[in-house]
Amino acid sequence: MKNRKVVTRFAPSPTGYLHVGGARTALFNWLLARSTGGDFLLRVEDTDLARSSEESVRSLLEDLRWLGLDWDNRTLIFQSKRQAVYNALIDELIGKELAYHAYETPAELTAQRQIAERQKRPYLYRRPQLTDEQIRQYKSEGRPSVVRFAMPAREYRFTDVVLGKEIVLGESQVQDFVIRKTDGMPTYHFAVVADDAAMGITHILRGQEHLLNTVNHIALQQALGYPRPIYGHLPVILNPDGAKMGKRDRDKIVKHHAHLWLKSHNKTAADLAAESHLPIVRVQSWLVDESESLDCSAQKQIMRQIGLACSALPEISVREFRAAGYLHRALAASLTQAGSDETFEHSLGSLREIAAKFSLQQIPVGNITLNRESLLQLNSRACAEATPTSLVPEMRDYLSEHPDSPLNLADDSMLVKILKMNVPMRTLSEVDSRSRFLLAGDRSIAYDPALLCQYLLVNDHAGVRTLVMLQRSLDHLIKWSAPELESLLQSEIRRTRESLHDLQIICRIAISGADHGLPLSQCLEFLGRGRVLARMNHCITAALQLDSSHNSSPSGQHSCGKGCASNPDQTCEV
Repeated sequence: MKNRKVVTRFAPSPTGYLHVGGARTALFNWLLARSTGGDFLLRVEDTDLARSSEESVRSLLEDLRWLGLDWDNRTLIFQSKRQAVYNALIDELIGKELAYHAYETPAELTAQRQIAERQKRPYLYRRPQLTDEQIRQYKSEGRPSVVRFAMPAREYRFTDVVLGKEIVLGESQVQDFVIRKTDGMPTYHFAVVADDAAMGITHILRGQEHLLNTVNHIALQQALGYPRPIYGHLPVILNPDGAKMGKRDRDKIVKHHAHLWLKSHNKTAADLAAESHLPIVRVQSWLVDESESLDCSAQKQIMRQIGLACSALPEISVREFRAAGYLHRALAASLTQAGSDETFEHSLGSLREIAAKFSLQQIPVGNITLNRESLLQLNSRACAEATPTSLVPEMRDYLSEHPDSPLNLADDSMLVKILKMNVPMRTLSEVDSRSRFLLAGDRSIAYDPALLCQYLLVNDHAGVRTLVMLQRSLDHLIKWSAPELESLLQSEIRRTRESLHDLQIICRIAISGADHGLPLSQCLEFLGRGRVLARMNHCITAALQLDSSHNSSPSGQHSCGKGCASNPDQTCEV
């Protein structure tokens, strides 16, 4: 191994989005390969045919590319296409009596485990002594069988280069294990060993949940005459509460809010299924079974129906961090540094720069917590260090996850202007939420009645009069630019004796519906004269309609709850 070129691999299962734990495994394998001049290979472990999908494969590849991880094999390896290879190897083991068919039913295996529990001993499966007659009977009955590897009962040892110690399992801790399932597909344990050998993998970095599986793989390598790779097992990523960060975390929250929605709206599971365009049986089963999770697309349909925003859920997958507006270099840097002695103050380089300094000794041994506050700080730094132009591709990627955003209508030059207006920013989702009004339809701007009362209708419509005068001045402005617009606002303050604060708020409400936001003069320049004047008309109409509803209301109140226009000394409480 010392003289061989380092070859690492990442082998995800295409059963959903790329979990950040899987992304971290991919990152460390990529860093090890790149830091040593070796190869990083990609393999798709899709032997779970029921849960694997082409959509998940595409998503995994997109997320890896987004992180900046390139792989060196031009043709991807899919385990589902190598069944003939696995079967030939398994038949070879059976021929050498190193593997055998096992015929126990699930009920029989459960009964064996229960006996071991009653006897207070660990359950270990050993090859049963079946007669030829019993085997013929099982075959004549058509009883399904699995193939088990005849695990040599002895002590096993291997050195873990991440944990920095020798792992030892005794004879009493190993048992015969399944290498081919009843559906004819190989198990993970067998396929991974065969594929790693075929791909020439020299180093395997994977999660600590596979630590005890390694002895099974070592035994198979010996039986098949394969060289043993170098193993290192990575720490688990935990939530702040100490629980393992799992794919089901988000689903549990969605399920909780779905139950609240059903109760508050007096709806049934069938109603929720129909309104979400999902099969009734599927939704009913999901609601009552705590262990059952929906796939990503179904989850989004439920969330859309119950009004649950993505921002209310913790990010678990790379795709969710992308959708939340994080930059790829910030997420990659935080995943490689989490739990290490590095601080977020001095490690925001490119992956190539990180690889140049990488060593296995930098990987922490204990379980780690992904500190989202630190990640947010790191992302803020990454945004600050990037130019608006360089952020356009990242913004495009973010918007691809949010097709409902009006910012999708912007061309690249418009996005550059929008990004400049949003400096400083923490995430791209902040840019989106603060800037949507710039590309929204002029008559789609919604006005809060409380703001209209407080700033436009109070003191006998003083704000409306100010807005009308400002509208006239803007209509006659010769050069429509941010500096000229800023100068005009200053002139209007002197002419109307309105405070700069109130004048800006009145203008801002008219063009955006909010009383705070991006630099006002830059927003006016971006929107252009026609759209600004149209929005001011729309705002004035909305304010007068609100006032009219007050005058016709028996209670003498606006929809904001205050009769402020008829009483100039009373201000709406916002």
